[in-house]
Amino acid sequence: MHDKNCGPSHHNQNCGPRHMHGCMPFNPRDIAKMKRMAYQFMGNFMGNYIHHNIEDLENDYLITVPLPGRTKEDVTVSLINKHLNIKAKKPKVPEHEKIKQEPEQKEFPFMFKGFTFVEVNMDVPLPADADENKISSRMTNGLLRVIIGKKPAKPIDITDEPNN
Repeated sequence: MHDKNCGPSHHNQNCGPRHMHGCMPFNPRDIAKMKRMAYQFMGNFMGNYIHHNIEDLENDYLITVPLPGRTKEDVTVSLINKHLNIKAKKPKVPEHEKIKQEPEQKEFPFMFKGFTFVEVNMDVPLPADADENKISSRMTNGLLRVIIGKKPAKPIDITDEPNN
């Protein structure tokens, strides 16, 4: 049986759903366009979210956010409604600036692209016992570390009620 997605050179192959070797369900020129659209959609959907760690260090919390290529001047950290808001500008990469000047290479500049630089604007919810008055941050080699103190738990007495 001939699959409508196969080109004329594949007419002798079985191109059913189990035998997709040699068959391209999409035009190869459209794959790059679909990939760019997917990245843009995910960036808008996720709010340019960056994976981060939150560690419990007994008396403090440590939030670590990788922001490669950025300096402390590129990053702002704010406290908004029990959320840590982290904004970071997209870093300038000199090699990217060179590619922009050569329009013939603009369409497919990457051989392999495992990550991309994005503008960051993300909110990290703070744990319930985070002390908003004890926050400090450090930026070293593109790694943002935010240390947040913990509030001690307030014990609440439990009283006995007589049975009726």
